[in-house]
Amino acid sequence: MCSFLFCRSNILNGVVSYLISYFCFLLVMTEMGIYLSSPKTEKFSEDGENGKLRYGLSSMQGWRATMEDAHAALPDLDTSTSFFGVYDGHGGKVVAKFCAKFLHQQVLKHEAYIAGDIGSSLQKSFFRMDEMMRGQRGWRELAVLGDKINKFSGMIEGLIWSPRAGENSEQHNDWAFEEGPHSDFSGPTSGCTACVAVIRDKHIVVANAGDSRCVISRKGQVFFPVN
Repeated sequence: MCSFLFCRSNILNGVVSYLISYFCFLLVMTEMGIYLSSPKTEKFSEDGENGKLRYGLSSMQGWRATMEDAHAALPDLDTSTSFFGVYDGHGGKVVAKFCAKFLHQQVLKHEAYIAGDIGSSLQKSFFRMDEMMRGQRGWRELAVLGDKINKFSGMIEGLIWSPRAGENSEQHNDWAFEEGPHSDFSGPTSGCTACVAVIRDKHIVVANAGDSRCVISRKGQVFFPVN
């Protein structure tokens, strides 16, 4: 299962750079999911732009029984900031979809972000995802984002999930703070890695959880590996 996100921007001292968030996993542990007899190689792609940058993304389901990746591509998180995130589901799709829907919203509303500290807001928002998924409302959201979508069409399984186009700062969700679980639900049985990049003016702030990484390239060559 593979997911790629490319972002081209005329920033960083005027050098045209590419931000590439990528991961391609072929895990052999049977408990991580069911494999198909042959891979689904159809690719789903999209692109977009604003006055500052252009981006493109593509996904392929591969050997997995379902598509477990998700993304959020928001060139206009606010008037001066762009947000790109790729989420690789492990053992299922629901946590990846949850993060794609809510993580950027939490970044945007965090007090550190409002104060200009993008790095801290990203770190806190990563931890916030765990908190949100353990409450009653998180339980309901996970159920909605889960396997119920299978009822519509098998084709949906091949699509990388993302927020609807135009979902931005004006539509962010006010999620009340919850002190741990308020039900018998102990959390989802799946998880996901995350690789997020926030672009503001001439700065790129990158955060990751798990084994997902970013690379900045120039003219097809690695310009700067991001740790």
